[in-house]
Amino acid sequence: MQSNELVTGLADELVEVIPVIQETIRVEKREFESGRVVVHKTVSERDEVVEILLRQQDLSVERVPVGRVVQEAPQTRQEGDTLIVPILEEVLIVEKRLVLKEELHIRKQSSERTEQKTVRLRSEQVKIDQTGRKSSEEPTAISKET
Repeated sequence: MQSNELVTGLADELVEVIPVIQETIRVEKREFESGRVVVHKTVSERDEVVEILLRQQDLSVERVPVGRVVQEAPQTRQEGDTLIVPILEEVLIVEKRLVLKEELHIRKQSSERTEQKTVRLRSEQVKIDQTGRKSSEEPTAISKET
């Protein structure tokens, strides 16, 4: 049948056939070169003086003779900024006694000083030249920070 053909129906009526058409679309992408860029990178260095706070702790050990008989070993203890560590020995007399021979008195001494050090710092600069760009296109900005 053709699109405008007339057809007789059961009651001898004229019926016109109208075709129904549907359109579809197919979308594709293609890559193409729209221009090129040239990247120029330079590294610059500079010397800079920085101040650094350094902390140092020194210990001093003082042996303090005690010579006292004890029934049990004393615990290590802290008195202010001094750590006291008991040193024990067994002495054989007629009987065995636990004698506190000496204690270690350990003190912390902190000091601070400022030193100047020269350090080398680097930074990068980038220049981008774009070539081959069509005049109707917008320029592309590219930036990288390190």
